[in-house]
Amino acid sequence: MREIIHFDNGWKFCLGDLSPQKNTDGWGGAKARAYSTGVPAVDFDDSKWRTVDLPHDFISEKEYCFQNSDSAEMRDIPEMESIGSRLFAGGCLEGGIAWYRKKFTIDSDLDNKRVYLYFDGVYRNSTLYINQYFVGTCASGYTGFYYDITDFINIGGENIVAMRVDATEREGWWYEGGGIYRHVHLEVVDSVHIEPWGVSVQAKPDLENRTATVKISANIRNRYFEEKLVRVEVEIRNQDGNACSTLTGVEHRPNAKVSKSDVSLTPCQLAGGYMAPIKEWDNMEYSGELALEDIILWDLDNPYLYSAVIRLYLGETVCDDYMVDFGIRDMKFDYDSGFYLNGKNIRIKGLCCHHDHAGVGIGIPDSVNEYRIVKMKSMGANALRIAHYPASPELLDICDRLGMLVFEETRRMSSAPEDIECLKAMVKRDRNHPSIFLWGIGNEEIFSQHRPETARTTQTMMAEIRKLDPTRSITSAVVCWDGEQRYDTAEKYVEVTKNLDVMGFNYCPTAWDDYHERMPRQPIIITEASSNSGTRGCYSTDESAGQYYILDENNGEKVANKRKAVKKNMGEDEWKYFAERPYLAGIFLWTGFDYRGEPTPLQYPAVYSQFGIFDYCGFEKDNYYYYKSWWQNEDVLHILPHWNHEGKIGEPINVYCYSNLEEVELFVNGKSCGRKRTQKNWYLTWENVAYQPGELKAVGYRDGQYTTEDIVKTTGKPYGIRLSTYKDKVAVGDTAIINVDIVDINGDTVPTADHKIHFDIVGPGVFLGTGNGNPGDHDSEKIPERRAFNGKCQVLVKAVAEGKLRITASSEKLKEDVFDFVVTVRG
Repeated sequence: MREIIHFDNGWKFCLGDLSPQKNTDGWGGAKARAYSTGVPAVDFDDSKWRTVDLPHDFISEKEYCFQNSDSAEMRDIPEMESIGSRLFAGGCLEGGIAWYRKKFTIDSDLDNKRVYLYFDGVYRNSTLYINQYFVGTCASGYTGFYYDITDFINIGGENIVAMRVDATEREGWWYEGGGIYRHVHLEVVDSVHIEPWGVSVQAKPDLENRTATVKISANIRNRYFEEKLVRVEVEIRNQDGNACSTLTGVEHRPNAKVSKSDVSLTPCQLAGGYMAPIKEWDNMEYSGELALEDIILWDLDNPYLYSAVIRLYLGETVCDDYMVDFGIRDMKFDYDSGFYLNGKNIRIKGLCCHHDHAGVGIGIPDSVNEYRIVKMKSMGANALRIAHYPASPELLDICDRLGMLVFEETRRMSSAPEDIECLKAMVKRDRNHPSIFLWGIGNEEIFSQHRPETARTTQTMMAEIRKLDPTRSITSAVVCWDGEQRYDTAEKYVEVTKNLDVMGFNYCPTAWDDYHERMPRQPIIITEASSNSGTRGCYSTDESAGQYYILDENNGEKVANKRKAVKKNMGEDEWKYFAERPYLAGIFLWTGFDYRGEPTPLQYPAVYSQFGIFDYCGFEKDNYYYYKSWWQNEDVLHILPHWNHEGKIGEPINVYCYSNLEEVELFVNGKSCGRKRTQKNWYLTWENVAYQPGELKAVGYRDGQYTTEDIVKTTGKPYGIRLSTYKDKVAVGDTAIINVDIVDINGDTVPTADHKIHFDIVGPGVFLGTGNGNPGDHDSEKIPERRAFNGKCQVLVKAVAEGKLRITASSEKLKEDVFDFVVTVRG
């Protein structure tokens, strides 16, 4: 039977390079088990190394630094022209080299077993050793990989895993971190087993009759030194875990067709298939079909999941038991009317996201990923673009479970053998996730996307995907410049992109209609578009502090990169332009969350991007409410800025309102500033409102009737701390997400407060990190204190055992707050 062993905890970690630097050092390139010195050695002393749990990003622990370069490297990409170096583009944290070691024992009863070691993600250029043997390397920092380590392990005794990670080089132009930043696990399987990522489940529904045909294929390995007769049983379970269909095959000779009398049918039919004995040290592909009745579809509001269980039998004994979740849904793109899910026309409203978060960098816990998806759905987003690399399996599980569509893409558009292997690994591993609706093969390949050889590369990559997954559409994110000049039309790209299932555009709104006219029968999706970005809670641009306000009328004078700084209405313009074109299947905004690096249009000390609708902690910015107004049906009314402007009595302030109500009236201390009618997909402005401390209130109307109101008050002085949590109960292994507000005596958040908060953790919890969403804050996130930014900050704590976990937040001259968690064992 298959045994899965979680391998995240108790790694020894050392920052810096030690011997061997290469797997050919010493006798390493000449002899097996030659690494008897240096870190891979069995007797190497790592007692003074730090113990860490995974996921882990060691680059996020470093200090910020600024290095500029007067080279043309970044100016080759127009959006990067304000960024002087790759280091600045990457968030001003230098790369480096580190080592990880872990000791483990494994059962002495491993006769006729195989052992696989899986890494979901290591950034980057990793080299693995086990028990002084060199096992393998993986250059990619974004591709999951695994090794069959059976021949290297000490059965019944102690084993040493050592991994060198070299994060000195870059694969992208954003913050990329470094380390074993995703999960690791061991799998122990029989010598006859389903190979890693070897199962494909393709469910085709009949929407009218509420039935589905489910095709199951499995690649089966025989690692015995003799031929084996294998019986395959497939069981489909519903979301409650009850079997709803079973298909059983029998032993027979090669090429013997399985007839209806040879199988038990409960209550499905076998449409055909072949089974054969597996020769010694050989592989076999199994394929079978089942029919399901009274199906429940996976959709955004009810993300219903089935499970397929594939059992392999040797005689009457189960030798492998492999389970994979899947969903039944119908998806199609139409060139005139967009995207359909289960026969319903859906406007895809998506967010592009990088995979780092305050306090943890790219070593993002699963709980934080769930928190971020819930935040996205709260504003009406229904799709996530994983930019620009494959997602973690756990993030895809969360999207499956919560009902979030996913556009997943490979890191590099290339048909070089190494890049094709990365592409295939992504598709094989992730093809059963019902949330994935679109594969991406390229992103802004400005040096090649217009060239004829890229048409061939496109076809090659699409063919490789379709061999593994013929069910989903494929796109590439094209941008209208070639590294030298911009284009207003799509003429230059048609010959390259015409073979894509769906044309993808990054920005370039002037080319959308043009391309649709040139290729009227090809669907189009906007793979990347502007959001109306800025720094959370800041209402004036200050480049020296790393703060940017997109509605600041003086940005052209306040920011060194004047042209890039004037961005008012970019997000609103692109959303409105999209919303008026029903042929466009969807849009993905750049970005959902702030991330380290790419601080355009600002200079240092800004080290985060400003693009997010949420800041680096997941706190909503004001523009969250703009998109929420037009992305869902709930009434929305939100006014800005805050109303704490000390020393500015009588000065004019522009007040803005995001709302989907028909009319809004603004009041200052009860005096009306006028009633205005809302324009669809836009926002309201009251210019030059004289500031008076007190109450700023907006009243919303629909059909002439009062609907709701939003009030912003001038707060009192900071009085205390208020803690709130994403969840008040966490399971062992989960991360508690604690958000902090500094409040006045009435409980209102003080929007200008910047007190330093100290965190005490008592009970079964381990401090992970802090954040505050301030792009110009260079304080360490790895100590249990944080200065609030505009009244807010965040702390992350991992629950490690059952019991009561207490978090206390305190600050000088503020009333402290305490939150008690109940930590339970996961059910």
